[in-house]
Amino acid sequence: MRKLLLGLLLLSWVSPATAAENIVSYVKEESALLLEITAGEKENLKVDGELDIPWNKPFFQFWRTYYSKRCNRLKLLSRVDAFRRFYPMVLKVFRREGLPDELALLAIVESNGKPWAVSRAGAAGLWQLMPRTARLYGLKVNRYIDERFDVEKSTVVAAKYLKHLYSIFHRWDLAIAAYNAGPGTIKSRLKKLGAEHFWDLTKLPDETLNYVPKFYAVLSFVKSRRLLEDTCKEGLIKIKVLSRMSLKTISRKLGVPYSVARRYNLQYRRKVVPANYSVYIPVEYVKKTELLKYTKSSKIYVYMPRRRERVATIAKRLGIDVALIKRLNRLRRNVVYRGQALLLVKREGS
Repeated sequence: MRKLLLGLLLLSWVSPATAAENIVSYVKEESALLLEITAGEKENLKVDGELDIPWNKPFFQFWRTYYSKRCNRLKLLSRVDAFRRFYPMVLKVFRREGLPDELALLAIVESNGKPWAVSRAGAAGLWQLMPRTARLYGLKVNRYIDERFDVEKSTVVAAKYLKHLYSIFHRWDLAIAAYNAGPGTIKSRLKKLGAEHFWDLTKLPDETLNYVPKFYAVLSFVKSRRLLEDTCKEGLIKIKVLSRMSLKTISRKLGVPYSVARRYNLQYRRKVVPANYSVYIPVEYVKKTELLKYTKSSKIYVYMPRRRERVATIAKRLGIDVALIKRLNRLRRNVVYRGQALLLVKREGS
């Protein structure tokens, strides 16, 4: 900072054009020092061209400096850690929808990376969807089910909504701002100011003015330290429930604490899962080693017969090997009875 002040004093003795050029040079140099940007860090920060880090923007510099302080950095690290187990699923959905990978980190800004988050305004879930937006995109929000808490389904909606906003503004900084403030607010300010970029906008809500630079600061922090690159061993197992049953029954069958099953499946308000819906369980809580073999290459189901059934009949109907059903469920007999929950595994594509 001393160097910058000294430089500005010296500039008073040179021509205006030279002075302007040198001021830009000094500001860039001092900003780089302030933000502690190293060559290696810049190499790690290669992002989608439309999401280039706005290094020269004061608001971004503020949030970057904010996260450089130890206590704030630790808070951010805890949020990134909370998001870690959901990141693979979010990334998969965003790639399928054709969105830049970097946008997945918007969930950290939205909900601190926690799908159980609820705001004072009534927004909920990983993507802080309002009930109206959620219903508009096909999610159920009623007294029995609130799919804003469903990690995969809410991520699909967030991805589609972001794509819609991008189709309106044709810039990601504006689309991100509109995700927070609403497209009407951003359109109005752009029209009134004759602006084209987010950084030219004024008189936006304080939350929105900070929302976009905060996202870029989080992006630069996570990318430069490669915090989410090694998530292959973590994540969620998706299990489809073929028969209506309680979360307690499912947790007992999987050998998972009920509190964990409940924590990651808040979408079921009455703690009962309807037929053909799914539950999510963190990989590290699944103790059945036999089941863990199939988490990446197969689809996993839970089924409860309504009457006495032969194992061979179930296997034939679902296209599953009889021996595998018996081994997974430690069955000695060839029949199962009403209310007896079964784990089923079906290889992808079969």
